[in-house]
Amino acid sequence: MDSWKKIIKIILIVIVGVGIGFGGSWFYARFFINNDSRLNGHSFSVQYTARSNLSAITYPFRNWDVRNDPSINAEGALLADLDSDFIFYQKQPNLRRPIASLTKLMTAVVAENNFSPDEEVIISEKALNIDGDLNIFYQDERLKVNDLIKALLMISSNKAAQALALHMGEEKFVGLMNEMAKELEMTQTTFVEPSGLSFLNQSTPSDLKKLLRYIVDEHPNLLIISKTAQDKITGIYNKGQKSIAVEHNLSNINLLSHNPDFLNEINVIYAGGKTGFTDEAWQTFCGVFLVPSQRSNEPPRRVLVVVLRTSDRYNDIETLLRWLNKAYVF
Repeated sequence: MDSWKKIIKIILIVIVGVGIGFGGSWFYARFFINNDSRLNGHSFSVQYTARSNLSAITYPFRNWDVRNDPSINAEGALLADLDSDFIFYQKQPNLRRPIASLTKLMTAVVAENNFSPDEEVIISEKALNIDGDLNIFYQDERLKVNDLIKALLMISSNKAAQALALHMGEEKFVGLMNEMAKELEMTQTTFVEPSGLSFLNQSTPSDLKKLLRYIVDEHPNLLIISKTAQDKITGIYNKGQKSIAVEHNLSNINLLSHNPDFLNEINVIYAGGKTGFTDEAWQTFCGVFLVPSQRSNEPPRRVLVVVLRTSDRYNDIETLLRWLNKAYVF
């Protein structure tokens, strides 16, 4: 009989303990959590949803059904979210290599920072004697800085790069290119001339990410120019006693600006960038793509792609973006 009383007593104690536990939890939730969980007009659940906004960045989910890394030819490569700094893929990101005409991104930045868009630049004989591209200009032709930047970024004009540098003084101009690299903490980057013809113009995928982020934030118009498929610029030169206006048609040499089929297939938009080539650098590329989110009301991701020293940049770019489309869910 006494044993039954002990068992009943234990059961009652347990029931009372459980009741107190549940009651305490309910009381805390009712009078503390619910009152404190509304922050800036948003409920507790909203604060911790996966949706990103200006004050919070949500990283993408990795799809581990895709286990292998992308197979590319580039010696150095980087695939990263420009806004969150999230790295999807990297291959020797600190590898220092010649960058060829990716140099012209910095040339355009220094020109915009130091010249007015409508400022006239004279195409000198020295500028015309620069090798590596077709000559579309006349000697002593006068063009606006903004038009030379278009030629610089769309048809990769070495003569436009040289003319911009000579307008200030080449040594001073290149010095400002290196000063800007230092300001952006591009510690593995050097420039010795403004076009990219020299193999001594070198950088790394990680450093080029810093440059692209700066351009996106401070000079987004340069990206717009660089992705434009067709445009026209006008110069003026003297013929005898007459000043003659001459129009130059520009067709972008970067195939990405002409919207290749693979971008449509994966619903990705090319937002701008630069290609390059020299015998020492091989093919290079640095640019930004808009990758759509699969979540409602999410803006596209601004994704950086860098490839250095590759035998087929367009194949590498397509491989990286197709892999990203399968390997991550935004």
